[in-house]
Amino acid sequence: MTAEKTASLQMSDLVPARPEDFGYSRYMPRLWHGMTYSAWRNLSRGQLRNHRQMRLGLYASITALSLGNSLLSALSQAAYGRALARTSFHEDPVFVLGFWRSGTTWLHQILSCDPRYCAPTSLQVFMPETFLLLRHAMKPLTRLWLPESRPMDNVALEADSSEEDEVALVLSGAPSILRIAAFAGFETSASAADLAQLSDEERDLWRRKWAEFLTKVQYLSPDKRLMLKSPAHTMRIREILRVFPKAKFVHIVRNPYEIMDSFLNTGLAMTATQTVMKVMPRPEYQVDSAIAAFREFHEIFERDKGLIPEGNYKLVRYEDLRRDTKSVVQDIYSDLGLGAFSMIEPGLDRLIDARKGYSPKAAMVDPDLAARVDQEWFEYFVRYGYPTRSERNTGEL
Repeated sequence: MTAEKTASLQMSDLVPARPEDFGYSRYMPRLWHGMTYSAWRNLSRGQLRNHRQMRLGLYASITALSLGNSLLSALSQAAYGRALARTSFHEDPVFVLGFWRSGTTWLHQILSCDPRYCAPTSLQVFMPETFLLLRHAMKPLTRLWLPESRPMDNVALEADSSEEDEVALVLSGAPSILRIAAFAGFETSASAADLAQLSDEERDLWRRKWAEFLTKVQYLSPDKRLMLKSPAHTMRIREILRVFPKAKFVHIVRNPYEIMDSFLNTGLAMTATQTVMKVMPRPEYQVDSAIAAFREFHEIFERDKGLIPEGNYKLVRYEDLRRDTKSVVQDIYSDLGLGAFSMIEPGLDRLIDARKGYSPKAAMVDPDLAARVDQEWFEYFVRYGYPTRSERNTGEL
């Protein structure tokens, strides 16, 4: 939907964006405060025409901070550029794959317990252009700029929490699906997660920004293997293997009804808390997008899945990981050859103890939506062995 179309239908299609509904103050930093001026200018190009629907104070604060980020980015490059040019990847990374809300964050945090691996941190992904220069100064100030938890699921956020590199990509100015959150309903910039849908120029920009960020992360942990996670990487198998032909992949799947319920709630939370606009599309507009995105996501993955070398791919189910975390992780290590399981065991035990008593809320999908999920996501049900509600009701398991 274009900005012009959304603006003309704002009374019927838009509702107030209320970050406070998700425990997020209007005055808290947004993702976009970590951008340089060039990245922010590209993302916000043409948006001032929608100034009546915009939080102008927020827009101004992001613009002002982006100028400072640009200066600090230049200083960081001057200080670390030569060292980064000499930095090479210790080993091809391990990637956590899966659709949004499938349990990718939890699995990523689990695997990041291994001291032989390093994952991008919250501080790194939220300040991708400046963290090398500012990491020592900003870490003690974490609580001043970082929310205590993510607005969509209350997962704790700390400076050293493992985070997805997709955030670093979008803040560096690369094409990313996360771009749509900035001007939800008014977006006009490149947001495709499938690199094949990008222009040559956009694809080259994505590749350059990804390589630059990963090199910085590796520079700080030169003897460790990268542990990366981004749901969108599930659609980038061809590109990942082009850069890292020996990469390993752990793919997590989950009950489709739980995915749909959580995905819709996450979309509302991300949009309400991160948009620069005063308004956002009505919740019902997310349903059609979610249905289509899920289907396209898995079509692209199935198209390229066969490119992964034998022995470098492991499928796990969220439900199994919850029921017997340790055994599932041990199987991952054994099947992918990730090294001695004993190295991750102490950190894994601490993480399991910390999650005792946690139980995700039951999926709340109304019957009409469940029927659409049954029909339009049927291939996923079959491929990964999940019964539809109709099959449960008739006993056809």
